[in-house]
Amino acid sequence: MKYIEKNKIYFVGSGPGDPELLTIRAYNILRESDCVIYAGSLINKELLQILKCDCILYDMSGMYFKEIAEKIEEMYKTGNLTSVLHAGDSSLYSSISEQIASLEEKCISYEIVPGVTAAFAACASNKSTLTLPDISQAVIFCRAEGRTGKLPEGQDIKSLASHKATMAIYLSFGLIDSVVPDLLESYDENTYCLIAKDVSLKSEILIECKLKDVISIVKDKSIKNMAVLIVGNALAGKYLKEHKSKLYDENFFHSFRKAKESR
Repeated sequence: MKYIEKNKIYFVGSGPGDPELLTIRAYNILRESDCVIYAGSLINKELLQILKCDCILYDMSGMYFKEIAEKIEEMYKTGNLTSVLHAGDSSLYSSISEQIASLEEKCISYEIVPGVTAAFAACASNKSTLTLPDISQAVIFCRAEGRTGKLPEGQDIKSLASHKATMAIYLSFGLIDSVVPDLLESYDENTYCLIAKDVSLKSEILIECKLKDVISIVKDKSIKNMAVLIVGNALAGKYLKEHKSKLYDENFFHSFRKAKESR
């Protein structure tokens, strides 16, 4: 097992919420932590049951960046094994970049522990895939433009949809009335979609549908946050037997296996 150091800050991805979907590394670090700073508005509180009974807790959902940075530094200086618990995977749509920039400036050592992001967990729960031979070999992670900032040029939903790759759209259900029309400029109205909310939790909602029906379903189910919209016909792979990978085709050879006809 990889050693857990005291003189280091750990940024831990909590995954979609189910404690059993934590990585082993994440679980071990949380279990040993003396202090956990967590996103209380985003994570499943059951994750906190992993912690030691005397673990110091700080909910950063009600804190400003400066307060969070100061608290991380304070816990580091007191010698507490400190973890910062982010929802999902911290490499996607999190505040980790400004937090680690502060640590870099102060030469404080840190480690990032990955988590399972919602799109991956949603596909697993729905028994779907994001890629499929001849249908889609690319996945775009994106979001609609919201209050937190303007999107870089060419990264809006309409522009990205023109590639017709599989799209995993985060943080955008409050803007669904504009998201779907932008998608329909490139995708057929009967394109497969997956609406996934509270993935891996008891309150999980998974709805397979066509793109043309997304808005009505979202409004009917009052889906507003903690959800991801996945768009693309690769989702229908379990129904499309003709789209097979060449990897295990009997006529395909590679360094580990000859083609059947040449054996």
